[in-house]
Amino acid sequence: MTAEADRAARRATRVGIVGNGLLFVVKGAVGIVSGSLALLSDALNSLVDVAASVGIAYSVAVSRRAPDQGHPFGHQRAEPLAALGVAIFTAILGVSVTRAAVERLAGGIEPIRAPGWALATLLLSMLGNLILSRYLRRRGEALDSPAILANAVESENDIWTSLAALAGVGAAVVGVPALDAVAGAVVGIWIVVGGFRFGRRNIDYLMGASPGPKLLGEIREAALGVAGVQGVHDVRGHYVGHHVHVELHVEVDEEMRTRQSHDVGGGVRHAVERLPEIDRAFVHVDPVLDSTLVVETLAASERLASRIFSELARGADGRPALAGVWELLATRALARADRLTVVRRLKGAGWHFADAEIQPDRLVGRKARLERILARAGDTGVTPAEAAGIALEVVERDAEEDYRAATTPLDGSLAGSLERASPPPPLGAVVANRLRAAMDVGDDDGLRERLRRLAARLDPGSG
Repeated sequence: MTAEADRAARRATRVGIVGNGLLFVVKGAVGIVSGSLALLSDALNSLVDVAASVGIAYSVAVSRRAPDQGHPFGHQRAEPLAALGVAIFTAILGVSVTRAAVERLAGGIEPIRAPGWALATLLLSMLGNLILSRYLRRRGEALDSPAILANAVESENDIWTSLAALAGVGAAVVGVPALDAVAGAVVGIWIVVGGFRFGRRNIDYLMGASPGPKLLGEIREAALGVAGVQGVHDVRGHYVGHHVHVELHVEVDEEMRTRQSHDVGGGVRHAVERLPEIDRAFVHVDPVLDSTLVVETLAASERLASRIFSELARGADGRPALAGVWELLATRALARADRLTVVRRLKGAGWHFADAEIQPDRLVGRKARLERILARAGDTGVTPAEAAGIALEVVERDAEEDYRAATTPLDGSLAGSLERASPPPPLGAVVANRLRAAMDVGDDDGLRERLRRLAARLDPGSG
């Protein structure tokens, strides 16, 4: 963030603090005068917003301090730590508000004094929160600031809590004073829920949660785009505050000079750290004779295939025989992915397999097709014939040949060791027999023809 953007962010945060502070003072004063529990609860909700804004503003300033001897990786955890403290304070306050409302209901209801002032204050609160939320949202989007956008969302939510309080005060004015305390309880529960939601998000940051498969995939693609990288594996990331630290292994030609491989590793680090979410990347360079990119991509494709068949099984409720076939194919694809994972480890240990002629670009394209097929398989209303057509797209002849090549050791004497190292997937012939049995279900000629073709593809030697 530039110095000008930093000043703009600080200014927006101060506007949020001042705006919520004014709302707290006005609603609190009128709430005390009127005796409206709903209005007092809404005032405390504004106080929570002030505390959250102050805590986040301070913690953001701390988190931007440069690393020092005591904190060599920086101070990024300051922001979620402060946010967690605010969340705990918020939840305690919400429980207190709710308890006060329940005690008011149990101890007898008193009429609201100065109802006109109470109603006018809540209307003013809704208008103030609307203006504040619009301002904060514009500034947050312009500065790409999650903290400011979060404050904007909280201000938008406060409009609804003020509306609940307004309904309670309005009901008390027309002769149902108990609803004022009920509205106060609703606002109190809302404060508790908001504190829980706020705290849960920041606990993940403090616990070093994984950033998720989407970002890990982007990291992998960034590393593969660096010249000299033949493969990427063991990509792991975890949150350090709101930012991510990542560890990954990249493969380079074992004949590459040490200086060159060091430069490749530095290029990968810079490429990964250019991603907005990444604070630091730790790169381990593995010199290899054969790249593992092929088997990694094949394994990822098999996992996608397993998910596709699982979706087809869920959509075949009325045809148990067909659902059983799709479930068996899902199990088979997952077992093949597990075997490919073992192959990757064996390649790293020096084993050689018959995958040298497989083009990685073609496999990457097939993986992208499977991702699109997965979206179609999950659609409701897929007919059995359409499901069989999807299965034919997944079980391609080239895919079967690539799998056999990638799992065939060049030294035939090692085949038995591979079999013992990973459970064998269900044989294609076994699945084909189940498919032929399922062909007798129903009278759809198109379905039967597709199942027949799928069986022939899985068991080509059956004739």
